[in-house]
Amino acid sequence: MDNFVHVVLASDSATSAGLAVAGYSAIKHTSRPVVLWVIQEGLDSETISALRAFWSSAAEVHMLSMKNLPWWWATEKIPLLSWARIQLAELLPPDVMRCIYIDTDTLVGRDLVELTELPLEGKQMAMVVTDRMHPNDIEYVRSIGTDPDCWYNAGVALIDLEAWRLGGVTDGLLRCKKSMPADLWFQDQDLLNKYFLGKVRTIDPSWNRRDAAFSPEGQILHLAGKPKPWETSDDSGLAGLRAWHEVYRLWGRAPSPRRQNKIKLRTAAAVRRFLALIR
Repeated sequence: MDNFVHVVLASDSATSAGLAVAGYSAIKHTSRPVVLWVIQEGLDSETISALRAFWSSAAEVHMLSMKNLPWWWATEKIPLLSWARIQLAELLPPDVMRCIYIDTDTLVGRDLVELTELPLEGKQMAMVVTDRMHPNDIEYVRSIGTDPDCWYNAGVALIDLEAWRLGGVTDGLLRCKKSMPADLWFQDQDLLNKYFLGKVRTIDPSWNRRDAAFSPEGQILHLAGKPKPWETSDDSGLAGLRAWHEVYRLWGRAPSPRRQNKIKLRTAAAVRRFLALIR
């Protein structure tokens, strides 16, 4: 294993503020050199230059593009870019054996060396189990053949890329997707939970703490849901949100609004409904 900690994020222009904060916090709290891999869509050259300057303490910064996937997988809530997670074994070079994927709405407050060196015990990923699921979500998760007691949030994941490549996981994920309902509620997270059923090491909730009331100190804080932290002020009294905005002020750039092709997204929804009917 090399001396670097490989951290992967995926972002478009609308989530660039979160991208900046998450990447910066990962670099600042990690005791070994961090290589950032950014799967990006629509980031302009000025923003990319600003990110490189903001992340000047990183060992390396690489900008990548996602490989083609069916356009109708995109929804109004979840862009196609979110599916980049399933392509990581192909997008990162073969000499990168492990990576840590983090969502753009995270704030790292813990040394990622501990996570990247975690024994996977024969598993192919490590994630945190989702707690406090809504009854409707529990029913849905069961309906697609997964276990709500072992339902993982994919916003933070340690991934054994070498095992993915040796096992042909990317192709396996695509085959699994074809067998699932066309209109998934949680999109790529549904697929990961289905495909990796029984192949995930469960890690401590501190690696993916989804509660803005917590301080990020000693954990990775995941400000999931709506509104996103860059859409809020820091006067909420929540420790996690306040800590996020402290880093955001260092970045100092507002994200661009997400440009959505409403006609294309409505057409995509129609395609998914049609596929659901014929299945």
